[in-house]
Amino acid sequence: MSEMKKDVVLSVEDLTINFRTINGMVKAVRGISFDLKRGETVAIVGESGSGKSVSAYSIMQILAGTGKIVSGSIKLDGQELVGAGEEVMKTVRG
Repeated sequence: MSEMKKDVVLSVEDLTINFRTINGMVKAVRGISFDLKRGETVAIVGESGSGKSVSAYSIMQILAGTGKIVSGSIKLDGQELVGAGEEVMKTVRG
């Protein structure tokens, strides 16, 4: 792990999330990136509908059935969560 990322607990990089609707694809989150270091508190703020909850649901891999992470990376203590199986996610969620 690089020296800069050593203290990072959660790393979200270039995360893009779409939802399938009857009118086509809706781009809900476009390229969000942030790092959360040990001992830090991070607040995600924005207008209603800006993607805050969708981003959090994506980290926990509990998006609604029509939601899909189309690109990006979510790493918890260096372990990739995008595409992780349910057994891995159960340990992450507690």
